[in-house]
Order: sequence, then C-alpha cells, then structure tokens
Amino acid sequence: MRFYPPVLVTDRNCNMNYKLPGTDFVLEKGDSVSIPIYAIHHDKEFFPDPEKFLPERYAAENKNGIKPYAYIPFGLGPRDCIGKFD
Repeated sequence: MRFYPPVLVTDRNCNMNYKLPGTDFVLEKGDSVSIPIYAIHHDKEFFPDPEKFLPERYAAENKNGIKPYAYIPFGLGPRDCIGKFD
C-alpha cells in the first residue's frame, strides 16, 4: 500500500480560514489543498530507503518510528478506509 497506494493524490477544501503554524500564510475558506499521497510515501524524510520493501517498518515495535500522517494509503479523517481497524 505504501509503494502503490490506491489513490495517488487526494484533496480537501478548507471550511474555515486557517493560518499555517510557523508562517504568515493563511488558507482561506473555500481553498482547495492537494495531498500528494504517492510523493509522501516515497519521501526519504518519512521513509528511509523508500524504494526498499521493508515490512518490518510496520511491526509493533517499529510503528512509533513512522511520523503521524506519513502513511495514508486510504486517506484520513471521515473519509478514511471503512475496513481499517486500529
């Protein structure tokens, strides 16, 4: 799912103004934001050796090494996978 996520990019629309922390940039209500799932899953910042298949990354003892929201094959929030169990 990390190598080949079912959706490469997803998007969200802002429902209120939001100032990005640490910047002066404000997302305005109604703005669209694209989330590049494929690019995030292949980013060395989030997954060292991103082109290697290392299932042990997701072992219980290693899961805390994955940054929050870096692994999002089904999206997040209310549109997350209905079959996912936490």
